Amino acid sequence: MKWNTDDLPVFVAVGETMGIRSAAMRLGMPVSTVSRTLSRLEDDLDLRLFDRNTRQFRLTAEGEIFLQHAQTILDHVNNADEALSGLRHSPTGTLKLSLPMAFGREVIGGRLAEFSRNYPDITVQVMVTSHPVNIMREDLDVAFVVGPIDDSSLIAQTISDTPLIWVCSQDYAQKHRMDDKLSTLKPHLQFCERRYQMQALPVRSPSGRQILDTSQLTSINDPVILRDIVLQEGGVALLPELYCRAPLRAGRLVQVCRAIVPDDRARVTALTPSRRLQPQKARVFIAFVKACLADYASP
Repeated sequence: MKWNTDDLPVFVAVGETMGIRSAAMRLGMPVSTVSRTLSRLEDDLDLRLFDRNTRQFRLTAEGEIFLQHAQTILDHVNNADEALSGLRHSPTGTLKLSLPMAFGREVIGGRLAEFSRNYPDITVQVMVTSHPVNIMREDLDVAFVVGPIDDSSLIAQTISDTPLIWVCSQDYAQKHRMDDKLSTLKPHLQFCERRYQMQALPVRSPSGRQILDTSQLTSINDPVILRDIVLQEGGVALLPELYCRAPLRAGRLVQVCRAIVPDDRARVTALTPSRRLQPQKARVFIAFVKACLADYASP
């Protein structure tokens, strides 16, 4: 074998980020070093792995095939190291993950210090975002996401699955009478979470399947802020039941229009790359998140 396996991490980083500069940032290496390593590997293989010019940078057909094998080789190395590490001591290393804003702040954020105390050898790097993330491009070990999963190549593990409910403040409910008719509900809708702002939100009601137009409502990309607006008599809003349990128990929020049920649900999923065995550090963090969720959701 003429080519050097030590060049594989550089090639994989370039292939996954589709850029020399972005790969250099991921690896913490100079751009010139990444470029030289890539050129050396192409020379050793006697293959062109990338088509690159001033306008585009993409894998060749040979590059795509080699990338799959290179990823597999590195994963076997990482998995072997992870397995041996688990036999010797507690989980170690850097754990890169992403969290949705509301879920991260409400359920996880205040307890990260507890995780650090339990696993002092794991360095956690958290990216909090309201946007979809690309696990491979961001080089993440775990991504916690809300909503449907578009990439079937990822391993998906459901963390939380709760219904969406219509709620308003106790004071607002006392001032306005509402029944289970869509025509009664509509005038009380002023705000909505951005993911549910659409011209055709499907719901089930006593009148059958209906369509609700929420496209003209003021949208917010954080359900916790939306909950706070509702608590300040901001009308009726559609919210994940998970974030409403405590104020519902306290009587600060009231569930209304119970018979108008959206098709969508509030689902939080943990995503990991399918080509990797789940590292021990990722497994313990997912278990920690489930424990946090159980504590948050219980009375």
